[in-house]
Amino acid sequence: MPSLRARPRDPFLGFAVGERKKRSDPVKTRGTSAVNKMEIKKALFFKPGAIGDTLHTLPALRAFKTSYPTSHITFVVSPGSESLVQGTPLAHRVLVFDKSKFKGRIGDLVRFGLQLRRERYDLFVDLQHSLRSWVLRLLSGARTKLVYRKQKESRRWTERLHAAQNFVETLRPLGITERVTSIELPVKSDALHAVERLLAGRAIDRTRPIVALNCGVSAARPARNWLPERFAELADRLRDELGASVVFIGGNEDRELIGQVLKGMRGQALSLAGELSLDQSAALLSKCVCLVSSDTGPLHLATAVQTPVIGLYGSTDPRRTGPVGEVHRVIVKNLDCVPCEQKDCPLNTRACMAAISVDEVLEAVRSVITGE
Repeated sequence: MPSLRARPRDPFLGFAVGERKKRSDPVKTRGTSAVNKMEIKKALFFKPGAIGDTLHTLPALRAFKTSYPTSHITFVVSPGSESLVQGTPLAHRVLVFDKSKFKGRIGDLVRFGLQLRRERYDLFVDLQHSLRSWVLRLLSGARTKLVYRKQKESRRWTERLHAAQNFVETLRPLGITERVTSIELPVKSDALHAVERLLAGRAIDRTRPIVALNCGVSAARPARNWLPERFAELADRLRDELGASVVFIGGNEDRELIGQVLKGMRGQALSLAGELSLDQSAALLSKCVCLVSSDTGPLHLATAVQTPVIGLYGSTDPRRTGPVGEVHRVIVKNLDCVPCEQKDCPLNTRACMAAISVDEVLEAVRSVITGE
């Protein structure tokens, strides 16, 4: 599949907001450098969200570090995502923001904002753009604030921005205009060692290529699911026809579904659902020749550790949330309803996913393994 590198043609999508503007302050206008590099000693990036959202912000973090190498970066993420970034060069400090703990508790939100204020950040990059983030922006006291604006729709005369590129566009007032060609997440050595021990203990044949399958998508987004019986057939054929070792991945919530898939198989496969931390999942995926998944966190995690992905798309737009890079394959059907961008299939058929056959997924995996 061609790279999903986005070439933004539409107008600048972010905007800068300055407080306490003085005559000596740099002018903050769209498309111009907003802040002298020497002035950004401390920067805060705010993006609590799903795993895929966190991973899609990484190119923006890297681009900022390249342009402002001496700036101290704090990254605010949702619970669970912190393990991906802690201990890596991506950020100096990682804070966890659990939005469920602030629901209806404005006092706690204000206290969190005042904690940020005491850090005296020069720059607040709001990649969430929500009511809570607006409150925190105001309370932070940061002199310069950049706010993400999502490109919500694609017109014929514009090219849709990939989510990762959309986040980078938020930094345009700083003179940062890099095009996103990859998403890169360092794999932690301790996580790699843990995965090696786990695979050795499960007697995985390391002479065979390991193919990971992710058949679970959040119950809140059933429109994205491929059919369980097709995952079962695919797993059998990967083993029998391509000589692969098959590993199912996912969280505790995916165990029941994976159990159903395993029961539908003729042969055996390994399930590690619920057994790995997030950074260990990244390490496992880095050991696989490819991952087959619909649009969900593990797909973006595999992309970030440079493992080829076979992406199964229907309700979501791969131009927006597809794997970034040349090595990946996306399977999506040309139906009138694709992409609908709905959590549930409006037609109650999931025709977009049902139209994806086991044969074409198997051939996509074969092409990755053989390098064709």
